[in-house]
Amino acid sequence: MNIGPTNCRYIFNRSGATICALNNAKNSRERSMLRKHQLHREADVLLSLLHICKIVVTALFLLLFISRSAIAEIKDDKANRIVSGIISFTHWPGLTGAPQLCVFSSAQHLSLPQNSVPSAVPFSVVYLSSESELATQHCDAVYFGDQTPQQQVELFNHLKGKAVLTLAENNAECTIGAAFCLIFKPDHTLFSVNLDSLARSGVKVSPDVLLLSRNGSK
Repeated sequence: MNIGPTNCRYIFNRSGATICALNNAKNSRERSMLRKHQLHREADVLLSLLHICKIVVTALFLLLFISRSAIAEIKDDKANRIVSGIISFTHWPGLTGAPQLCVFSSAQHLSLPQNSVPSAVPFSVVYLSSESELATQHCDAVYFGDQTPQQQVELFNHLKGKAVLTLAENNAECTIGAAFCLIFKPDHTLFSVNLDSLARSGVKVSPDVLLLSRNGSK
């Protein structure tokens, strides 16, 4: 007697053939084995779906993390290049060795490695954890972090008598405070110059750098 699919409680597909097995089972043991087989297959499918979901979720998290890291790295690289370029075209009167850049640890966009002697860049870098450390270090250049423009003025006043190049990332207007101000936009990074602050700094910067600041450095 032929048994159609509508008379079957369970149907399995194997090698392209439809097997109506449960109603053809001869005894309860065979029915139990078929039920277990069906449950195992369903469990395998669920486990496979869960595994695929975990892979997809993990991949999404990795892409998000990599994207954010890449954006941060690009920003840092732009800040690094701008600051390194400005320092490279700056002259300090009476300085015979490599200049030292003092960076406040509150800086968010600069990632130059700290070193005691010049390595990849023609100057050394030291990070300051507090404003009071500024007086204890020999700073030829200072990179301000979250200090306000007014705080930058006050800190620069403590350095009177020294030739010091000042740069800042928290001074978009660049009307007071640091001589050079980095400006971070979504698609590019540029810098501006405060000529009055630069004139009082005691350092000489190449005119080519000043021309770049007018047009923006991308």
